[in-house]
Amino acid sequence: MEENSRKIKIPIEVFIKRSWPILALGAVLLVFAIGALVWFAVSGKGRRNMQANATSTADTIEVTTTTGDLIPRSLDGVLVTPDESRLQPFAVMVENQIDARPMLGPAKANIVFEMPVEGGITRYLLLFDATSTVDAIGPVRSARPYYVDIADGFNAVYAHVGGSPDALTKIGTISGFRNLDEFSSGKYFWRSTKRSAPHNTYTRMDLLQSAAAAKKWPTGHFTAWHYKDDSQMESTTGTVRGDKDGPSLKYGGSYNVEWKFDKQKNIYVRYEGGSIQKDQDGEVVTAHNVIVLETDGSVLDNVGRLQIRTTGKGSAVLYRDGRSDKLVWRRTSGENFRWETVDGADALLNRGTTWVEVTMNPRVYTMESPTTGTTTTSGQTQ
Repeated sequence: MEENSRKIKIPIEVFIKRSWPILALGAVLLVFAIGALVWFAVSGKGRRNMQANATSTADTIEVTTTTGDLIPRSLDGVLVTPDESRLQPFAVMVENQIDARPMLGPAKANIVFEMPVEGGITRYLLLFDATSTVDAIGPVRSARPYYVDIADGFNAVYAHVGGSPDALTKIGTISGFRNLDEFSSGKYFWRSTKRSAPHNTYTRMDLLQSAAAAKKWPTGHFTAWHYKDDSQMESTTGTVRGDKDGPSLKYGGSYNVEWKFDKQKNIYVRYEGGSIQKDQDGEVVTAHNVIVLETDGSVLDNVGRLQIRTTGKGSAVLYRDGRSDKLVWRRTSGENFRWETVDGADALLNRGTTWVEVTMNPRVYTMESPTTGTTTTSGQTQ
């Protein structure tokens, strides 16, 4: 037994004597590695790198889990399948005169532009995505040149009933403009017997889509705005929702507008003339973003028709997430509006409905005795 132990012991001693330089170097490296790991942990650098890697992984997982194969829809940033992301937009000229209320469509539109017209009243341009299934939109009214500009910027099918002389002239000068006038394409509209003219013309999405198909209009594309997810209600990091209401706009009398912020839902509720605005079917008008666009203009004639600048640049204010931010708007002829921060970056809107409230400086559009704002075209009053 002793002899066997000695036979084992001698080779080990020999091994140690021959290999001690290598073993010593290994011991030094081990001590150095342990020290480095201790310093790495104490300094927090390791935690930061691990957190960064975890964040990167979490972001990837979140995108995959939340959106899958969905991408932002061009019109409003809502996440949809790729084949629904860049469909034909439809723009409908809808009045806001007191005799026309309540309207059908403002609560269902993806984007709405409200602008003054003659007589101290305002009018809407309602923009709908092709996937919309709205079964009644209106009352549809006549075109104005600045609304034509906006419809052209979206490459939209523009539904209206006649128009001012300047508007009709402008439509005739725009190559490829998708013009859907009730006077020449009446089968895509109907006149309600429950309303008196001129507040009784309506259309709906399937008729608009049929018109686009019958006229063989190619799908119109446009430069989309930039979108983000809603801010969280509460968060230890990042942006949280504010408590600020949206803008109050003095269009005049029953056309004055207020936007109240619903923090829980992260939306703005629209009030007009002091009351919550609802569509005829009872749906409340809301928006995820409200933009006040400031521009200039003038009165063109004794009827009170207006010229409103839609190109160049100007100031704007964005209301979203219970907060407000100053913006700069830019637009060239034939293009969509661009929204930029004061630093020149692309402004980020929340996904969903956006209302653009256009105001003029000076306020030349309010009159002491508002007229009906009617326009006679092709022998019909609109």
